[in-house]
Amino acid sequence: MRWPNRFRALLLISGFFLAPAARAQSQADEIGILPTTLSDEQLQSLSQLSPVATPEPPQPRARRRLPRAPLLLSPEELSYRDAVQKLGVDKHRFVHCELHNGKVRTGVITEIRDDGFSLKDGIIISQWIPFIDLKAAPRPVPAVGTRIGQGFKWTGLVAGCIAAIPLVVVLYPLVLTGVLAD
Repeated sequence: MRWPNRFRALLLISGFFLAPAARAQSQADEIGILPTTLSDEQLQSLSQLSPVATPEPPQPRARRRLPRAPLLLSPEELSYRDAVQKLGVDKHRFVHCELHNGKVRTGVITEIRDDGFSLKDGIIISQWIPFIDLKAAPRPVPAVGTRIGQGFKWTGLVAGCIAAIPLVVVLYPLVLTGVLAD
């Protein structure tokens, strides 16, 4: 009973390649001669149309922004903001941030606003840190271990994807045909 399942899997895989090619072919009677110029009747009917007959689409109104309340930061928080703006110029510089809750974050500053900044502390994950939550001003660090660790994470992610692609290409049609049970 294994031969029919293998045969179905082979048929399904070949169908993935042959079906799009077969559907791409058009029948001869479906393709007609396309007009390249307008006839006299068509030109007269176009000239009879007036520009008033076609209504113009309404223009969207510009949205008004409400005025923002001024952000009140303490002098200490203003110094944190200045330090973050100086450190955020270099997109590859790692910074060390100490927070009031005792956590320490090391990462790259990706976005700076008036009320806080975004710190990318993983290969994908970013965290929003308000200036109010800082315990001390962020300081630059070499973060050699962090760079190596993130490099290993990226390498593992790429290697996993490379290993998974052939498995998915081979196993997915087998699952669809029922050779492999879910």
